[in-house]
Amino acid sequence: MWGVLNFAFSPVFFRATRLPFLCDIIGLLALFSAIWAVRQVGTGTFVGLTATIVTFVMRPGAFYFLGFTVASILLDILVYYLGYSRVFGGETWLYILGLGVVTAATAGLIIGVFFMNFTTVIAILTWSLLHAVGGFIGSIITIPVIMGLKKRLG
Repeated sequence: MWGVLNFAFSPVFFRATRLPFLCDIIGLLALFSAIWAVRQVGTGTFVGLTATIVTFVMRPGAFYFLGFTVASILLDILVYYLGYSRVFGGETWLYILGLGVVTAATAGLIIGVFFMNFTTVIAILTWSLLHAVGGFIGSIITIPVIMGLKKRLG
């Protein structure tokens, strides 16, 4: 889902706005939903690697997506370390929000350093901050989805 939606909609959104938000939003929704459903270490990594393969098949030169691959692995590790019951338990919104912002900012940092040809630290940090904003928006969208899944599927 992530790779196909990213291929179909993210370039259009980026060309129209010059903002990287849609990649973060789609990615976090896919990652958190899968991790919530499976609750096994490696789920986020598997989703990230699958999205990366799909992205490379559909757009062979999209090496920037490796930043999202690393962010997927980081999210997988952080959710495992914090504990599934804690992240998806009582104060779900707080953990999803924090983890979404941190992992999206990490993706932006990697993309900014290795793939955007930025020449200043300010440009790299600004790009990372833009991804953090995308992570915030993606988390805000993801929270009611996870809450709905919890109510519907328990």
